[in-house]
Amino acid sequence: MLQKELNPASRKAKYILPALVVICLIAFAFPAIGEDATEEVWPVAELSEPSGVVYHPARKTLFAVGDEGDVAEVDLSGRVINVKRIRGDLEAITCNPATGNLFVVREGHEIIFELRPSDFKILRRFDIDRTYQGDPNFLQRGGDGIEGIAFIPDPDHREGGRFFAVNQYDPPVLLELHLPLKTSEERFEKATIVKVKELSKPPLSGLSWSGELNRLLVVSALWRSVYVVDLDGKQYETTRIPGFMQEGIASVPGGMFVIAQDTGGLVKWKPARNPFSAAGR
Repeated sequence: MLQKELNPASRKAKYILPALVVICLIAFAFPAIGEDATEEVWPVAELSEPSGVVYHPARKTLFAVGDEGDVAEVDLSGRVINVKRIRGDLEAITCNPATGNLFVVREGHEIIFELRPSDFKILRRFDIDRTYQGDPNFLQRGGDGIEGIAFIPDPDHREGGRFFAVNQYDPPVLLELHLPLKTSEERFEKATIVKVKELSKPPLSGLSWSGELNRLLVVSALWRSVYVVDLDGKQYETTRIPGFMQEGIASVPGGMFVIAQDTGGLVKWKPARNPFSAAGR
């Protein structure tokens, strides 16, 4: 949730001023994100402070979460189909296409909930273990934690796929997480850190998986950009995206993207070509 970073008393203030200067320079120099792109803002008034969004391939709808604890299903015209408040600061959402279930991150306590998409019933809870390489507080406590999550299906993986996440600050990293989706039937389980790669230019605000590119898309709200990153953390293109205080992005079939902006609403973005590949520039 980027608002916290704009507090002058924040210990992250050293990042804010230079980043804001850069944002202003970019905004004046490049007022449009491609002249051949189209944009439309969906108000989605039922969802307060959208912070994550994912496309559901089976239901052919979007699911989004917000900072006030809301989960919403939204059709591709921006109409809210269903909404439920499950409480907490919800910052990220992803989907397992094999089961159709959703995985939602509650920041602060760093919890991942598995939800049934039809009624948002919580099926399981995975508490993220902050430990990595012997450091019990590798992921530091506070309000600058997990901001994005992505599930990558893999039928050969023992759990059916791999989870990746981004931590906003303390430290700003790309994480691979292990969730025992198949090897455990317990309703309360742990998510453990498998691998860590540090990323530049925090804060890291969102994450999604592009099967077309075989790359992760890392959103940075402060820089109004998406970093294209492989599973080893190597960074490729950096692309500006529309909206303001963007905290999530979802790819929709047909070349459309939907962006969650913390200031309110979802942005439907239809660029003329894929903006996240070198060939698409």
